[in-house]
Amino acid sequence: MARVRFGIFLSVFVAMVGLMIIAPVMPPLIRELGLSETHSGLIISLGSIAMAIMAPVWGRWSDVKGRKPVILLGFAGMFISYVLFTATMYAGLTKLISGGLLIFLLILTRGLVGLFIPAVPSSSQAYMADITDEKGRSAGMALIGAANGMGLVLGPAIAGAFALIGLIWPLYIGALLPVLAFVVVMLMIPAQKPIVREKAPKVNPFQKGLGLYLFAGLATMLSIITLQVIGGFYFQDQLNLTTTETARMVSFGMMISGVAMIVTQGVQMKKPKWQPKPLILVGSALLIGGFASFLLIINLVGFYVAFFLFGVGAGLMMPGFMAGASLSVAREQQGGVAGLVGSVQGISAVIAPLLSTSLYQLDKHLPFMAVGVIVILMAITLLTAKTSSAANGAVAVNSESRK
Repeated sequence: MARVRFGIFLSVFVAMVGLMIIAPVMPPLIRELGLSETHSGLIISLGSIAMAIMAPVWGRWSDVKGRKPVILLGFAGMFISYVLFTATMYAGLTKLISGGLLIFLLILTRGLVGLFIPAVPSSSQAYMADITDEKGRSAGMALIGAANGMGLVLGPAIAGAFALIGLIWPLYIGALLPVLAFVVVMLMIPAQKPIVREKAPKVNPFQKGLGLYLFAGLATMLSIITLQVIGGFYFQDQLNLTTTETARMVSFGMMISGVAMIVTQGVQMKKPKWQPKPLILVGSALLIGGFASFLLIINLVGFYVAFFLFGVGAGLMMPGFMAGASLSVAREQQGGVAGLVGSVQGISAVIAPLLSTSLYQLDKHLPFMAVGVIVILMAITLLTAKTSSAANGAVAVNSESRK
């Protein structure tokens, strides 16, 4: 079982690194190509849209085809897509192609990366649901969350290290990692029989209980991405920092947040006493505390405290909403619900940059206030909603799907 969990952890980690490794080098690469910031936003946003659309599809396919084959297909697709994206970027840097053709090929190949990446976390999350019971589901999803958190922290760090060799080098690593992960999955994760034989039952995101946890996932991911997008602008403006000081301060703050997230999820794996609802509610309170610190304590120490509170809160909410969503559906729908969770993350990656930057132009405090309100509304809704037990909900769905 430990080997399987390690394989799942590594799969999600590599997928997240593959998503994040390009973020630090995309702006300078785009400028080296002579393109604008708008082109960069378009390339990244369309990749996120592809993720949001394909995540539920991959999840349902894992129910029918099996978890392991879909994970392997995802890594194979990531490798091919990254090779094509890197080749296009290289051709642009060496002036082999330019103009509209270059932009089109960058959008197309980045879209392919976004198309294949969600196959891995969606199927891995469903696999984790297969091998855990109701009591251990939160701890299992904490492992998924820890892999996400490590990828979130180490992806940009790996990119920064290899960018010292050359700006395009992180893309070479992005193509290599899926190959290594493919081999590990082949050796360490056993194949399982498909959960359903013919057609995977569709999961309604608004069915009883599930919608609340998807809302919690949306609030969590909007918060994380908003901090990533406007954090640097906010801290530079609030503390009158230089660009170099801002980069150093924000990087250290993100590291604090990432470490806090990973440690929190590690504790949850070792002592899996809390179930999804209390995890989300306590995490929400800490997230709100972090946002309040960002807004009210205008000094470096206050910001680092806010990063820490934010990391612990997000570290509780991520396994909370993933486990809650998993426990809301039947065994035959685990792939579908894992895909919906992945879709929520993709949707957040599209909405948050546009919303946060637009609000920031109106007032620098508005982005944090807006996501804070969303988190509060989500917590109130979850607190007041009458939810049946996860086991009963799954049984009910299972009975309905067999009719």
